[in-house]
Amino acid sequence: MLATAVNEIVSTKINPNVVPHLHIWEWHIPLYLFLGGLAGGLLVITSIMIVLKRKFGIGPRDQGDGCPCLAVRIGSVLSPTLLGIGMLFLFLDLAHPLYVWAFYTTIQPTSPMSAGSWILIAFFPLAILQAMLVNKRQLRSFNIELINKVIDWTENHMTIVALVNAHIGVGIGIYTGILLSFFSARPLWSSSILGMLFLVSGISSAAALMLLLAPEDEKPVYSMIDANAIWIELMTVGLFVLGGLTGSANTHGAMMHLITGDINLAGMSYMFWFWGIFIASGLVVPLLLEFLEAAGVHIKFPNVAPVMVLFGGLILRFLIVFAGQTYHTFM
Repeated sequence: MLATAVNEIVSTKINPNVVPHLHIWEWHIPLYLFLGGLAGGLLVITSIMIVLKRKFGIGPRDQGDGCPCLAVRIGSVLSPTLLGIGMLFLFLDLAHPLYVWAFYTTIQPTSPMSAGSWILIAFFPLAILQAMLVNKRQLRSFNIELINKVIDWTENHMTIVALVNAHIGVGIGIYTGILLSFFSARPLWSSSILGMLFLVSGISSAAALMLLLAPEDEKPVYSMIDANAIWIELMTVGLFVLGGLTGSANTHGAMMHLITGDINLAGMSYMFWFWGIFIASGLVVPLLLEFLEAAGVHIKFPNVAPVMVLFGGLILRFLIVFAGQTYHTFM
């Protein structure tokens, strides 16, 4: 009589600490994604404004001596500043922060984190260079030899710098969504349109921030940019939701978890945050207010709309990150 060998397989796949709630990312990551998208959006808008003004004469009046309008100068400075703050939140989230240098010792084209780290290497020097060029009049007053030499060397190529930065800004904005969409085990994140959604949201948030900072004579330009970005964002959100609902059972369940879920985030359900705060307060109401203002209707508190847009963009990141982790990965 032959003995039957029995192999016992122990799997940790259904360990309650792993499935269904692999809740690794906390508040640091949504803040990083928001600030990264905002920085990318600022770089896109300021770069395009520079090119339009220098090549076609379109946009607010320059401040003289080749310096663009006030909002462009402030936005150019804020872009690398905000991304630097976002990188600090990302650093705080790392389990082994002292090994962050390892990201920059290898190139893995199929890894979104590797690609993102190298995009950041290109972002910072060029974004800082643009900020220096558009604020050259103020910087020259400090009479720092090194800064003056850098400005002298590149000021005749500001248009080229701006064109390159516009593409880098788009890359940063899309990357913040691609970073999540590569996690195929998370059905809510596994959407090819997530990168586009985060890019448009970043541009909309950036336009809202510039609308807050711009003087009165420059505000109509950024209000128009913001209104168009919000409109595109609404359509992109619709495609994101529709794609989730018409996908696999897991994808459908994950999307329903987001748009009808009763799990609380800061005391309110996902459904309320998504429809009430993000869609209604963060997109629809600001779009209506900006259209009314463009039509000549006096808005008593004009800064309400851009503030709502910024808050809605922040809530979008928190919702996507947290709902993606609280949904049962396998049903």
